[in-house]
Amino acid sequence: MSKRIIQINHKLLSKNNKDGLSRPVFVVKFGEKLSKTYYAKEVKILGESKMIYSDKPLPCGAKAWIETESEIVLVDKMTLREVKAYG
Repeated sequence: MSKRIIQINHKLLSKNNKDGLSRPVFVVKFGEKLSKTYYAKEVKILGESKMIYSDKPLPCGAKAWIETESEIVLVDKMTLREVKAYG
């Protein structure tokens, strides 16, 4: 099973706080070179995982995230295009 990276999109979280909508704020990247991305309102990790804080950020700039190779379940899964259409 490939590595999965889970992080929070703070921009969407702030937008939700401002306009009262409920966009999914968890970003999950997986696949070869972490090339696939989905957004979700809830992420269930069905096995081991670890939380990481690093001075060497991910390419997106995140310095804190969760890594797992376990199976995951995404609740209210959306693509970036669907999130943008949400409002």
